[in-house]
Amino acid sequence: MSRDGTTIQPMEPRSSRVQGFLFWLLMGMALIAFIPCVILPEWQQLQALHVAEQYEQYRADRLQKSVDSEKRLLMAMSSDPAVVARLAQRDLSLHRRDERAILVSVANPTLDAEEVFAPAPLPPPAPIGVALAHLPPYDYIDLFCNNRTRIPILALSASLLTVSFALFGRRTG
Repeated sequence: MSRDGTTIQPMEPRSSRVQGFLFWLLMGMALIAFIPCVILPEWQQLQALHVAEQYEQYRADRLQKSVDSEKRLLMAMSSDPAVVARLAQRDLSLHRRDERAILVSVANPTLDAEEVFAPAPLPPPAPIGVALAHLPPYDYIDLFCNNRTRIPILALSASLLTVSFALFGRRTG
C-alpha cells in the first residue's frame, strides 16, 4: 500500500509482441551499422583487384602490339631486300657516294601518342545499386572503411547486439 491508501499493482510484463519488436529493432540497428563495416573494405579490395586486372590486360595488349610490330619487321627484313637497305641507310647511316643524306624528323601520331590507361569501375550488385540510389550523397567509404571511424561503429553495433540479447534474448514465462 502507498501513502495515499491505494494499493500498488505490480507492473504488467511487457507483451511478447513489444519485446519481439524491440529485439528486432535493436538487431536491425546493429546490423545496419555492422554490415557496411564488414562489406565495404572487402568491396574496396575487390575493386582494387579489378583495376589491377584491367591494368595487366592493358599492358599485355601493348606488349602484344609491340611483338606484332617486331614480327612484321622481322618478316619484312627476311623477305624484302629493299627493307634491309632502308634500315641500313637509316640506322647505320650508310648511303651511296653520290647521295647526300638529309635528316628529316617524321612524327607518327599513332606510335608517338601514349595511350592513357583508364580503368572501368566495377558496378555494385543490382540490389545494392538500388539501395545506394535512395541514400543521401555521403562519403560512405571514408565512414565505414577508415579505422578512425570504423572501429567505433563496430564497437557500437556489437554493444547494440549485446544489449538486445541481454534485454530480450531470453523469454521469461
